[in-house]
Amino acid sequence: MAVRIDVEAFRDSIPEAVGKSAARLLSGGGVGELESSGGGVQAVVRDRGGYFQPWVGIVGGIFIGDCDCGITGDDLCAHAVATALTAFDVGTTFSGAATPPGAAPVEPDHAHYRQAAALLSPRQLTELVAGHAVRDRLFATLLLGEAGMLATADTSSLTDFRAAVADAAAATSGSRWQISDVEAAGRRLVAEVEILCAHPASTETLTLVEEAIVVWDELSGHLRDAYDITRTEPEEIAEPLVDTHRDLCDRLDLDPDDVAERLNRLLARCHYDTVDVDLYTDLLGEHAKTLTAPTRW
Repeated sequence: MAVRIDVEAFRDSIPEAVGKSAARLLSGGGVGELESSGGGVQAVVRDRGGYFQPWVGIVGGIFIGDCDCGITGDDLCAHAVATALTAFDVGTTFSGAATPPGAAPVEPDHAHYRQAAALLSPRQLTELVAGHAVRDRLFATLLLGEAGMLATADTSSLTDFRAAVADAAAATSGSRWQISDVEAAGRRLVAEVEILCAHPASTETLTLVEEAIVVWDELSGHLRDAYDITRTEPEEIAEPLVDTHRDLCDRLDLDPDDVAERLNRLLARCHYDTVDVDLYTDLLGEHAKTLTAPTRW
């Protein structure tokens, strides 16, 4: 059940020193993108060169905070207050029975690694994480995102994705290509789209993903023709690409007309049933009744 919060009463309850610190964070743009979590809300907050992730929500009828700066409970820190005020300003809905991050059950396969991480010093953990980020581009992107240091897809990310799309389009252009080349091109598209879409959504990213879908649609025909020797089903590549496209349309908050227009253009360029229109039903509004994907194979 959603709960209405008396914002003025909340402001009046904040200790003066905490309120001033929260105001400093807000005026300096220190509060990152809000994220719903456990019936409450959290954000990455930048404070004097450090990063914290406070969570705020209603537990047992009390508005509480949980921050990795060390302050938890109903004595809210400045990071939690700044996050709460940001949430109030945008009209965030709070559950009346939220679950703080620390109270959520830990997945069994995570517990062992969390225990190991807790045994490391901050310097050891930092070096380990940084070393892995250098070797794994997806992990590096997710790391920067969690730290609030990731902007809309940068030039290098867009360049890498364009290169993957171009290479995939050329996978069958020579005279000595094999089915394994098509499968490898598809797997690279999936890996690159995951990295690209870990960034904040943008129209440019959406357009690039559409191009990747068209390229894969063309390549998938070769897999269908050689179904007896392939190790990859066309849907194994198509599904993550189309899921990403649908997610980007949602994240960009496109109106139904725009979604329908993009889908119509995409379907007109695809020769196989690569795009599952049913995935977009909730985004299409009235267009969902008339938009269908033609089957051409």
